[in-house]
Amino acid sequence: SFWPPAPGWWILTVLLILSFIFGAMWFYRVQKKRKPKNEALRILKNLQILHQNSQDELESLRNLSNLLRRTALTIYENDTVASLQGSAWLEFLDKTGKTKEFTQGVGKVLGNEVFKQNVNPDINALFPLVKKWISSSKNYN
Repeated sequence: SFWPPAPGWWILTVLLILSFIFGAMWFYRVQKKRKPKNEALRILKNLQILHQNSQDELESLRNLSNLLRRTALTIYENDTVASLQGSAWLEFLDKTGKTKEFTQGVGKVLGNEVFKQNVNPDINALFPLVKKWISSSKNYN
């Protein structure tokens, strides 16, 4: 008779159920960690489409700056990020993005120049830079 199963089958069934439970928990945690990055990348894509339709470089620059700030506040500790401004903010972006493009390259305009009226940013170079920073930033703690 096949019923009741031998003790080995009961043990195997319990182990399979436990492995499914732990696998689901692991998958949930991984998805939760990736959510801020995925959401930021989705918003970045929408901002790029918005820029292509409007061609307003100053508005796009400010939108990119806001996206970087919000993403940094979500991914990193608020104490570290919230008070950063100007060159300290750019150095933070360089350090966390493993680049020099924010302090020495096209990303310089994301410092204090964001608030000026007569800024001429290279928006087409900023979008890939922001995407690279979001993709390379650490996972949410």
